[in-house]
Amino acid sequence: MKRFILYIIFFSVGLWSCITEIRDFEQIDSASFLTVEASLSNQKGPHKVILSSSSPSISINVENKPIYNAQVFITDDKGANIVLTEGDNGIYYTPDNFQGVVGNTYTLHINLPNGKKYESSPEKLKAAPAIDTVKYTFNVKDNYPLTDARSVGFDVTLDFKDSPETDEYYQWKWTHYERTVFCASCERGYDYGLKKCSVENNFPNGQTFPELINYGCLESCFDISFNSTYNILSDKLLNGQQVTGVPIARVPYNNKSLYYLKVEQRAISEKMFRYFRSIKDVTQGSGTLFDVPAETQFSPNIFSLSDSNEKILGAFEVFGSQEKLIYVDRQIGSDGYSPVLVVYPGRVIPPPPGAISGPKAYCIEGKYRTKTEPEGFRE
Repeated sequence: MKRFILYIIFFSVGLWSCITEIRDFEQIDSASFLTVEASLSNQKGPHKVILSSSSPSISINVENKPIYNAQVFITDDKGANIVLTEGDNGIYYTPDNFQGVVGNTYTLHINLPNGKKYESSPEKLKAAPAIDTVKYTFNVKDNYPLTDARSVGFDVTLDFKDSPETDEYYQWKWTHYERTVFCASCERGYDYGLKKCSVENNFPNGQTFPELINYGCLESCFDISFNSTYNILSDKLLNGQQVTGVPIARVPYNNKSLYYLKVEQRAISEKMFRYFRSIKDVTQGSGTLFDVPAETQFSPNIFSLSDSNEKILGAFEVFGSQEKLIYVDRQIGSDGYSPVLVVYPGRVIPPPPGAISGPKAYCIEGKYRTKTEPEGFRE
């Protein structure tokens, strides 16, 4: 069988965060947009829809503002109506047991508290081929000193067999979970009532506290990280062939423990493939997708029912998915090299007399943190 080594399209897209609360969403001006990050697959839920308002200005560093009290639901071509439940930080969840069905077509509906309504185009969920194998190899990048975290790590690749169907499009994602070391790092102490760092105060002559105070976790907590690049492929030149060596991730060698990595292979639509590819042209040299430069690629499949001219950021991603969970054994192949350890700025308050630990903080659910132990997690 003919085999192909692929050179995959990589391009970066910024990850936006949701911090400052907004309860009555209004477009501030032409540079502020409804932003939707929504996905649905055949994997077990809950699936998420994240709603926010983009920064009103690209000249200052203003983070996206979560949108609360929206009505969010998904319908399919078989008559089902899936209502999403609101969580924290503008995140809306499907029921835990809900998963999309290959072959069904899904439509996203969003009703904001100010009366504005939005809807996606119908999107069909396509089947994704299985992942054959996931491999990893320890590699050293000689253009960095060995004290640089970029120098040593494990390159992860996968193999799969392309679908015999023509015009198939693929995307690869990875997710890493690790137990949270510090649930909060604060300059002015931790507010247990608000479950966050205390409000900063101004000091004479602009002085601030010289270092952070780090708080452990009051409850089970896991940090979540995932790829910040889009990794996509069209099968036009390799239809039905065996595909090997798809680059997936670079795992850091920052200690010798096992590294949890969930690899996902997606079958996406041609529309989403073209949309993802177009982002490369607007993100190189202009920041991130959500910085909203003049040439930003707006949503390819979410539209306002109130104003046909309104532009929206983000997309409703519907895709078939195959996943494979691996643990990268960072003691294999790394003999003779030392891990580049993670250094946490700040200090930990020692426990008071008779106590076994210092002060701790709550685990706050969000895009990059969860209280729920990930599937198959072990230490």
